[in-house]
Amino acid sequence: MRPWFAVALLVALCAAAGCGKSGPKTIEVTGTVKYDGKEIPDGDIRFIPEDKSIGPEEGKIKDGKYAVKVREGKNKVEISASRLVPGKKGPMGTEDFIESYIPEKYNTKSTLSADVASGKTEHNFDLPK
Repeated sequence: MRPWFAVALLVALCAAAGCGKSGPKTIEVTGTVKYDGKEIPDGDIRFIPEDKSIGPEEGKIKDGKYAVKVREGKNKVEISASRLVPGKKGPMGTEDFIESYIPEKYNTKSTLSADVASGKTEHNFDLPK
């Protein structure tokens, strides 16, 4: 194989694989999440970048705290949690009833946001009822 052909092939493969593209840096974001003044015992947090070419990053909320690696930039934030409702049964009448108790304005219709950058790695959310 001729040397120039090998170099051209390497450049073409690198371009196809995305070499040389530098996307947003990933940063570990931590924080606390409260709903109605109380730490969320168990839930999920999702960071959705403004840049639609980048997928969302998700993490678990445990005892009101979370840690998740998020790409740098402005993100919409969705928070969800569910709980068992004692004494209530599900639609079949035999299973326990589990409800999502965080309002839509904090998840599917969220207006929450976080600007993630070096030096801005802690984002706390205190959600009023």
